[in-house]
Amino acid sequence: MRKKKRLGQHFLHEKYYLTKIAESCPIENKEVLEIGAGTGNLTEYLAKKAKKVYAIEKDPDAAKILIEKSIPGVDVIIADILELNLNFFKEGIAAGNLPYYISSRILRKFLKYREKFEAGCFLLQREVALRFATPKGRQTTPLSILLHNYYIPEIRLIIPPGAFTPPPRVESSFVVFTRRNSPLFEVPLDEFEKFLRVAFSNRRKTLFNNLKNAYPESSLNFPKKLRAEELDLEGFVRIFSDIMIKNEKKI
Repeated sequence: MRKKKRLGQHFLHEKYYLTKIAESCPIENKEVLEIGAGTGNLTEYLAKKAKKVYAIEKDPDAAKILIEKSIPGVDVIIADILELNLNFFKEGIAAGNLPYYISSRILRKFLKYREKFEAGCFLLQREVALRFATPKGRQTTPLSILLHNYYIPEIRLIIPPGAFTPPPRVESSFVVFTRRNSPLFEVPLDEFEKFLRVAFSNRRKTLFNNLKNAYPESSLNFPKKLRAEELDLEGFVRIFSDIMIKNEKKI
């Protein structure tokens, strides 16, 4: 099958890594939502352990090949994961080789439906994976902070470009996100995300200069030279809570 660059298709073909990924996913007798199933290379390995696999694939050509394989316990759904209503999926594990160019948008949806997913097992661009493994510093993003509040990220494998067809230009990482028994902090997700996006809106500016555009300066009680990359999740929650309280929006 001809690979479509516009869909970010890089199919993992090395059996060693396919086996390791399936072994590392906590999917025994559980339902799995596989995102970007492609022609089913990983699907076959997941289906051997899982109770059922819902294989989501946007590309009809790739999905056709997957359907023709008739893998037991696999339902193929031809759809764009970003537009798909996930109400049909009750509870289980999300997994997949995520297209690099939309991986953050997929992870945001994964977070939105966190009540359904006790874990996520994803192949990501290594640079992206590192952001989630170290939720503080120059690589920190609003999404990495949000995910850290609800999930424990762990990089399990580093996968070279040659393990994929066609090979990407960068290394990949296999990351397992394990849902926490309860969030580290109880915060309103939408408002906290909005706050974080403002905090990181211009990395060249201080945190104060970013936040003063959205919140009263009188509610910004922290050193004016502080930068967003210097804070961890707890630090952001503390400032966010202070702002909400001073603006009579208690959390």
